[in-house]
Amino acid sequence: MSQGTEQVEDTSTSATSVLDYIEHWYHIPVLVLLLGFMLWVRLQSYGNFLINGKVYLSGNDAWYHLRQVQYTVNHWPATMPFDPWTYYPFGTSVGQFGTFYDQLVATAALIVGLGDPSHHTVSLTLLVAPAVFGTLVAIPTYLIGKRLGGRLGGLFGVLVLALIPGVFLNRGLVGFSDHNIVEPFFQTFAVLAMMIAISAAERERPVYELLLDRDFASVRRPLGYSVLAGIATAMYLWVWPPGVLLIGIIGVFFLLKLTADYVRGVSPDHLAFVASISMGVAGFLLLVPLGTIAFSATKFSLLQPFMAFAIAIGAGFMTWLAREWDDRNLMTTGYPLAIFGIIAVGALVVSVVLPNLFHLIQENLVRFVGFNAGAAQRTIGEAKPFLSSGDSLTSAVVPQYGLMFFTAIIGALVMVWRSVSSNENDAEKMLVLVWSAFILAAAFTQVRFNYYLAVPVAVLNAYLFGWVLGLVGFGKSTSQTIRNAELYQVLAICFVFLLVVPGLVMPMSVGGSQTYTAQTVGNNTGPGAITQWEGSLQWMQGNTPQEGNYGAGNNSSMAYYGTYTQGDGDYDYPNGSYGVMSWWDYGHWITTNGERIPDANPFQEGATTAANYLLAQNESQANAILDNMGDSNEQTRYVMVDWKMVETKGQSGNVKFFAPTVFDDNVSSSDFVDYIYTNSSYITQHKQAYYNSTMVRLYKYDGSSVDAQPVVLDWDLTTYQGQTYKINPQVKKFDTMKEARQYVKQDGSSQIGGIGPYASEDIPALQHYRVVHESQSTALRYGSTHYQVFAQRAQLLQQANVSVQDYFRTSPSWVKTYERVPGATVQGTGPANTEITASVKMKSATGGTFTYTQKATTDANGKFTMTLPYSTTGYDKWGTDEGYTNTSVRATGPYEFSTPKTLGDGGVTFKNATAQVSEGKVIGEDNSPVTVSVTNQQTVPVEGANNSSSNNSSAGSAPNNATGGNSSAGNGSVGANNSTNSSTNSSSLPSPAAPSTRAGLVGTFAAAMVVSRRD
Repeated sequence: MSQGTEQVEDTSTSATSVLDYIEHWYHIPVLVLLLGFMLWVRLQSYGNFLINGKVYLSGNDAWYHLRQVQYTVNHWPATMPFDPWTYYPFGTSVGQFGTFYDQLVATAALIVGLGDPSHHTVSLTLLVAPAVFGTLVAIPTYLIGKRLGGRLGGLFGVLVLALIPGVFLNRGLVGFSDHNIVEPFFQTFAVLAMMIAISAAERERPVYELLLDRDFASVRRPLGYSVLAGIATAMYLWVWPPGVLLIGIIGVFFLLKLTADYVRGVSPDHLAFVASISMGVAGFLLLVPLGTIAFSATKFSLLQPFMAFAIAIGAGFMTWLAREWDDRNLMTTGYPLAIFGIIAVGALVVSVVLPNLFHLIQENLVRFVGFNAGAAQRTIGEAKPFLSSGDSLTSAVVPQYGLMFFTAIIGALVMVWRSVSSNENDAEKMLVLVWSAFILAAAFTQVRFNYYLAVPVAVLNAYLFGWVLGLVGFGKSTSQTIRNAELYQVLAICFVFLLVVPGLVMPMSVGGSQTYTAQTVGNNTGPGAITQWEGSLQWMQGNTPQEGNYGAGNNSSMAYYGTYTQGDGDYDYPNGSYGVMSWWDYGHWITTNGERIPDANPFQEGATTAANYLLAQNESQANAILDNMGDSNEQTRYVMVDWKMVETKGQSGNVKFFAPTVFDDNVSSSDFVDYIYTNSSYITQHKQAYYNSTMVRLYKYDGSSVDAQPVVLDWDLTTYQGQTYKINPQVKKFDTMKEARQYVKQDGSSQIGGIGPYASEDIPALQHYRVVHESQSTALRYGSTHYQVFAQRAQLLQQANVSVQDYFRTSPSWVKTYERVPGATVQGTGPANTEITASVKMKSATGGTFTYTQKATTDANGKFTMTLPYSTTGYDKWGTDEGYTNTSVRATGPYEFSTPKTLGDGGVTFKNATAQVSEGKVIGEDNSPVTVSVTNQQTVPVEGANNSSSNNSSAGSAPNNATGGNSSAGNGSVGANNSTNSSTNSSSLPSPAAPSTRAGLVGTFAAAMVVSRRD
């Protein structure tokens, strides 16, 4: 009997031992499992970023980080001091790129590559870096959550962080290799270190005199933790210089806490000790990467150490003032009034003495936490206000955080309530509250800062969970709790966990928006549009002259990973260098994948110049903008335009036409488009200014002249709540322009053109721009935004029997690359006072064709002059070895110069001549003019004239073809262009009587364009 009792006791002791072991170590395997889940979620789409052996990254900034990391690998541990390979013709100081983040990734690549990593290894290291850092954020989150809500609270906070599917997850996915996700990692560690330091100070109560007496033993712990807090703060700013906001947050915390402590009768000496030591250390460390002695929020400047030192000195001053206040027996309540009065006076003095610094701080404070975004910021998807789309708070928040955002607010309120009711004045909790409030303001000011807010949401939920555990009677001993748990306690914990399910574990619909789980988000990411640009960028790298070698033979002067100095901020580029104009979104791609120098970049440098150029209403204006950018030897030679830059309907991330209107102060979006509403959607009505814009003339017409067509966009008018709206769009087609104009005049609610490629007025040809490459990737990928928008427009056009062949004047490639050339001078003669049309059929290496046309009128003596940008011969003589372009768009024959066609008894009669234009003449190596005499009379049988497809002619004359060229229908004459765009055929859309099914449209599109392969 005694033996059996001993066995029972041994079993009980063994069970207790196991429970005690679990209690002591359970958090480790749980934390490892959560970290493993987070890493798996973030690496799910790894294979999507490896295409044909090349590593692709997501977005724009990640590519510039690749350049910075590779430079650091080549010059370890140095980062790039200045980069002339972007923002032509000035170059830029890289500021928030080439930071501690890039050094960390470069170091990892060097370790993985055993000291000599290939570029592929460097790219792979950067590819997975965001997933690793995004996972590691859980560690400081757990430690803060543990301090606030115990171990279980810390684990619950990590669980919340692991399941959040919003911006925080997106920034930490494989491929999104920007510095975004690294910021909350280091910031959270900085907040954690500061929490530990102020907690140690509250316990051990250090004062400055102990340091003066060299009694370091008495202040060892608060001193050591304060130094670590300063180092952690500096490391965060080493990653992201604009993170100076954290110093401001710390400053506000110490200001409020020191003031409140004094009013409560607690000496501010102890926390001020932490403030002065930590911010002093941070200030000195922030002098290490100092890149400019000016004040700048985006670069390593004097602003960061100045702010840190200001807080360090300010804390010391508050301590001195408190002692003086006590010595003079002044009223305690007057202390805060004095402090805030001194701050107000100090701000006034700074605004007068250092106005630039004052305005910099004011501007960035509003920009980061002012609940408002400037117009330029609104063109950046990640910088828009959180509620900018008109969403309700719930519909905006739940897809980001599920219900955890609202429980975090409850946690914050409980923390405040306990502070007031229970006199819990822990500095740690106040720091978390101040930090969370500022990050909340930042997240609602710019949507991207939600990758910061995720951590405060997680730690506040950790605190709330810990409080609930205590509320329902869970003790500190886990083993004791497990053995003695009551049903109500278990139900309370289950209820808390059930709050996690909606929106985080189980998708739900909120305000018309669908939520997605973290697993789903992580499994649906990829490199994006860079894969559509890649072919064009690779073509540019191999078929345009190297920087410094454009017609100059100076290709050794622009080393791609060279070390350059800033000088006076305007880099002196060598002869033969050149810029590439495009919208700023694509600048980093041009630098890294095309190895050419963009005029504008995603730092928004050059954005205003790019906007003015792309929206310029005539060629002279556009050229003047480029000519005024730099010196005579610093010229922009190429322009890259994609379909998104000219599309006006779609989500903001998919269309970019309106972004330049924000940066051009002289225009607004309403100058270019209006809206006509249908029952379920709308179409954009294009105004003539849209068609006149440089980027539209390039992309839609390849610089060719455009004749207005007798196609009319019609609509009805309705009034709703005092506003007049255009509704019920219709398209009508007339036989002549005279009839179209008469209809528009009488109708009052219609215009000629305004849809698709149909302009309201004639557009002259561009004389100095030629398309030199078209991407194989098509803009009309099935299911894409452009495809859907075209389908809507096509259905309207089919009502008027407008054929698809007329819709595509040029190939609908994803990206088109143009070269700015001097052009060949043509001096010709013909009938006096007569319009002469020059036309040439061009063919791209991808198979698409178009006809370039240009018009001039002879004078009274029959003379005319033209400047033609396209050559017809001599391509092989002027390639990249000679410092010029190996164009992949070449003529299929000579130019034809012709007079208008007239219809007579014998048929269509006109005069024409042909001429070859050499590449040397177009690029300016041969300045001799091309001479032409338009005297050869041709007559085409009348049947040919009657087969013409255009309706732009008046009675008695034959029309041009759909591509704008002067072709004669029928048998054609020598040199005449009787071919339409080969990217179209004579098929038309289904008749209005036949339903336009999706399958029918697909078939029509396939017949209407060249089948394009993906780059």
